[in-house]
Amino acid sequence: MCCILYIPSGVKTPPITTLKAIHRANPHGIGFVDADGNNLKTLDLSCFLQAVKQRHTDAACIIHFRLATHGSISEKNCHPFHDTATDIWFAHNGVLPIPSHDDMTDSEIFFREGFLGALDSSRIGFHDPDLWRYVEQVRGSSRFIFMHGDDIRMLGQWYERQGVFYSNLNWL
Repeated sequence: MCCILYIPSGVKTPPITTLKAIHRANPHGIGFVDADGNNLKTLDLSCFLQAVKQRHTDAACIIHFRLATHGSISEKNCHPFHDTATDIWFAHNGVLPIPSHDDMTDSEIFFREGFLGALDSSRIGFHDPDLWRYVEQVRGSSRFIFMHGDDIRMLGQWYERQGVFYSNLNWL
């Protein structure tokens, strides 16, 4: 099962030993984005570790370690996914009952076809309660995280350790 880390502003990135342990359990790609817009998707752990070392703790950060269930093992299928029109980032931990197509993950299909479609039809955009009711219906037992500037939405059960939020602790 994938693992998402949410690191709030002011909180240090977990030690490299922790990041390596999470990667061993979820070896099919890594992605991250911070609130400053710095981002990377890679299949190379050393590339990720170099990039994340440069993270400034004054910017919140999402890191996603992928364990492939839908879609190929490729950089394009690494999370978080981004929509340039709305500047919303999305990462998912779990499996959604969505048929895969065009080598896309269930996560990306939900984000692009479900979430962004519902966002387009919402009355007030990202803060529309109807949008979030729809997201909760689709989510099931999955964990979702959305970043829109400084606005972070974490859905599902998360585990906090030393200020960092983890979507699961299966890597321990």
